[in-house]
Formats: sequence, C-alpha cells, structure tokens
Amino acid sequence: MFSRPVFKRAALSVSAASVALLCLAGPAGAVRGAPYLSYGSQGLGVECAQRAVNWANAYPVKLAEDGIWGPQTTRGVVALQRWKLGDGYADGIVGPLTGAVMDEILSSQNPAMGDVCFRALPTP
Repeated sequence: MFSRPVFKRAALSVSAASVALLCLAGPAGAVRGAPYLSYGSQGLGVECAQRAVNWANAYPVKLAEDGIWGPQTTRGVVALQRWKLGDGYADGIVGPLTGAVMDEILSSQNPAMGDVCFRALPTP
C-alpha cells in the first residue's frame, strides 16, 4: 500500500520537526540580558532581589517585597553581597554575580520561586 519513499519522507519530517523543537526550546536558565538592578529600579526583578535578601536573612530589617528599589533595598543588597561575595563586591547593584547568588537562594528555598525569578535576575 505505502511505498518505501513515503516512509522515508515521513521519518525525515518527524526528525526535522524534533530538531526544530529542541532548537527553539533551548536550555532553561536565567537570562543573560536581564537588566542590572539598582536604586530606582522597579518590577519583578526588584521584588525577587528583595525576597532573596529576606529569605537569606542577610539584613536585620525585613524588606518590603513591593518591587520598588529604595534605600532599604540598597542596604539589604549590600549586606547580602558582603556576606556571600565579600566586601569587594558590595556595591548595591544586582549584576550577574549577585543575581546568580540570589537565584541560588530563591531556588534552594522554593524551586517554584526560582522558576518565577530566574528570568528577572541578571546572571553570568
């Protein structure tokens, strides 16, 4: 009923579709292009940074997890950076190194939260 070339074309089509899907999906991970976060930033990335500082107990005052970066958030991020990265990295800016530390904290405490925040935090 079906000739051999039809099976070959069908197999080739299925293989091509599988390769295309794998290439489009790509590996899961944080986004390298996520913007750095600092004083005045707003949004999900800031909320994730605030949550990471709170969950790590890095700062004695609980930060509001409101997604608005103010002076308390800067102090909390600096405290987290000093604790996890050392004084030389304590600049109060969430760049790739700090973002990776925060992503690790969030993912270890609550994997679902790590999934939510991994695109909002800059990482290497």
